[in-house]
Amino acid sequence: RFISMQVPKLKAKFDVKHFQSILETKTLGKASVVYKPVATSTMDEAEVILQKGCQPGSIVIADTQTKGRGRNDRAWFSNSSENLYISLVLRLSSIQSVINVNFAAPLAVAMTVESAGGVDTARVKWPNDVWVGNRKLAGVLLNTVAMPGISGGTFGVNLGIGVNINQDMSKVKGLGNNEATSIYMENGKRVINREAFLADMCKNLEALILLERGKLMTIYKKYDLLLGNEIIVMPNKKEDVASYYKAKAVEYSQEGYLIVEPLTGGDRKTLSSEEVSIRPEQKKKE
Repeated sequence: RFISMQVPKLKAKFDVKHFQSILETKTLGKASVVYKPVATSTMDEAEVILQKGCQPGSIVIADTQTKGRGRNDRAWFSNSSENLYISLVLRLSSIQSVINVNFAAPLAVAMTVESAGGVDTARVKWPNDVWVGNRKLAGVLLNTVAMPGISGGTFGVNLGIGVNINQDMSKVKGLGNNEATSIYMENGKRVINREAFLADMCKNLEALILLERGKLMTIYKKYDLLLGNEIIVMPNKKEDVASYYKAKAVEYSQEGYLIVEPLTGGDRKTLSSEEVSIRPEQKKKE
């Protein structure tokens, strides 16, 4: 289902009909699929249909993004149709559900990378990345927005996911050799069917979102990259090296924050994803 013997095709279009024919979800991807060969960003396109009152579970897919972005508006390289760039529109009834999605989305990506075959070392790096080894393979961006004409604490969620699937990222100009990787680079250069990957990822995500928080976190921690390891906390901009400090990642709070112990001593600190960037000081030991 996942593996193809074909050589990656740079201009191959995403096959929406094939994706829909193999999709095994109740809502995700069922309501509406908006396909764009080229988009500024799937997040922008999803924002438009959300404001128009689209059904929850609608999905936007682009083969190429001209202004793809990640957290803190960082540019996300996305001019290759060999990879996967999507945004899902969700409607959630509580902030706790939003927190669940924040944990579930990168976890669903890591689980799908594993089931696609050939890569069993995909790990979730809080708050929104998937890494293999010391290189980034995928990123997740979650924005909550007002739902038009709806009140009573309902949250509209625009969930963007970018996964490097079939591109050799080492050949991308402007990226260092150790910055990014892809499934293709990690699985012995076997091409992955993007439609099958997305269908499986949607199925995993839908199941994970419905889990009680404790069960979700039990699975999450099996794929977690940070807990128990030393990390470098970057409280300010990455350029502000003087503000960095080393800490041990200890636990996740019920609010979705990361709790750390500074190696210099003192009280534990609770880190918000909006305030810090982090990177592992060492690889996760199995």
